[in-house]
Amino acid sequence: MQPTYADIHNRYRSLTTRSVRPDNTTGFLENNQHVIDIARSLFLSSLMWMALAIIVYTVYSMVAGAH
Repeated sequence: MQPTYADIHNRYRSLTTRSVRPDNTTGFLENNQHVIDIARSLFLSSLMWMALAIIVYTVYSMVAGAH
């Protein structure tokens, strides 16, 4: 016997009736700690990408200059 739509819906009701944002959490912009963490992560990520670009450019220049 195959399950009907109602059986599947009842089995997974918790997934289908979940709200987008639970009431007990604060909003993204209401808590500044999240914004500070994201800004710091973006800054550190930018520094690491710049360091990687400088290293790759230096190695490429050394290899290209050797020929």
